[in-house]
Amino acid sequence: MAVAFYERFFGGVAYPFWEQVVRGRPTFDHLRFLERSQWLPAQDLRAVQAGELRKLLNHSYANVPFFRRRFDEAGLKPRDIHDAGDLSRLPVMDRPATIASVTERTATAGATVDVKKATSGTTGMPLTIGYNIDSDHWRKAVRLRGYRWGGYGLGKRAVHYWGFDNPLATQFKRAKLRADRFMRREIFVDCVRRGEVELEAFARLLERYRPGLIVSYSHAVADFARYVQSKDRRTWDDIPVICGAEKLLAEDRPLVEKTFGPGIFQTYGCREVMLMSAECGAHAGMHVSMENVVVEIIVRDASGGERPALPGEVGEVVITDLHNYAMPLIRYVNGDLATAGPTEPCACGRGLARIAGVEGRTADTLTDGDGNRVAGLMFSMLLSSLKDIINQFQVVQHKDKSVTVKLIPGPRYEEEGRAAVQNVVQKYLRGLPVAIEEVSEIVLDPSGKRRIVRVER
Repeated sequence: MAVAFYERFFGGVAYPFWEQVVRGRPTFDHLRFLERSQWLPAQDLRAVQAGELRKLLNHSYANVPFFRRRFDEAGLKPRDIHDAGDLSRLPVMDRPATIASVTERTATAGATVDVKKATSGTTGMPLTIGYNIDSDHWRKAVRLRGYRWGGYGLGKRAVHYWGFDNPLATQFKRAKLRADRFMRREIFVDCVRRGEVELEAFARLLERYRPGLIVSYSHAVADFARYVQSKDRRTWDDIPVICGAEKLLAEDRPLVEKTFGPGIFQTYGCREVMLMSAECGAHAGMHVSMENVVVEIIVRDASGGERPALPGEVGEVVITDLHNYAMPLIRYVNGDLATAGPTEPCACGRGLARIAGVEGRTADTLTDGDGNRVAGLMFSMLLSSLKDIINQFQVVQHKDKSVTVKLIPGPRYEEEGRAAVQNVVQKYLRGLPVAIEEVSEIVLDPSGKRRIVRVER
């Protein structure tokens, strides 16, 4: 009873009062709008999105030299772009062009860079992102709405199985963060190290704290689920899990459901714009936050032509951030591959468009001995079929195109297993030397993520 009261008081009264009245932030105004707009018919949501897009394009043409030049070179004016369907008339921005244009993409009027961040640089090309403060308020409102679909609530006991905190943060910022988490009743656990000691400590934390929700890196919660099942360690009731930062692999989902129950919710975002889409209770794809971003999934040919991906087809993710006026991102290719979602309405009743799934990064595409592109995702599917032979793996293609498969042997590995892995890799990466490296641990990225396929550039 006291727990429910705290959630209602903190999430419904205290925190909104702090944000709106004390700090003067419109986050909850945006959230209330989003809670209403998600139930609009699809055509009405497209109209809302088109209105925000036109405002962004008008501002960018008037105040952002980079986009004024892009419009002029294309022989266009902002009035020629009526909605998201017309955006293909403008060229896309790849990562090198986005990095090189930071100064030219900074608005000369109409908005200021109030927040500045950098991507993790996993592609080898770090990117600085700047945005105005209202864009930050929209991002927080979008996150609150998307996480609510998975059971999140301000003041609800939650455990974040996530990356480590910024080691360069000042003592004041650390203290402020601790106080904020205490009030929210949220515990953050570093998921970077996942040895047996750390996994057992996390299991004991769940037993002691009894959270109402877990937010986790997808691969981290899958690793923990494997540990729990191998030790028959589950002692808790069902706990909803919101997965993010990485794709939750199809073969891992049943394991996570067995460990925590059926309430598993995938999300998709990137540091450049934060949360873009999230799974609802229908578990039939991820709803795009159309009021805040335009997400295109496109297929490009060798000549540079493009078309929208068909439902169920994989394409490149192209993002337009509707509320970043300070350093706009318009038709930014973020390096991810995603599957276009269905066009029919979701069973949940929301009119928001859907992404069927995120498949990986274009940077994870390998090359065989003849120079043919080979999808890295395929090795995830192929090698996961050898789950009794190997426990974990990582495929690394070096700069000289040779391939190393790092693997942690499973119970049936031995010589037969080694040959099976070698055959699987060489079947699809023909003409290349392949080395099998048996290891006790596969090193994570500094951010705490494990890349299944890594291509050295």
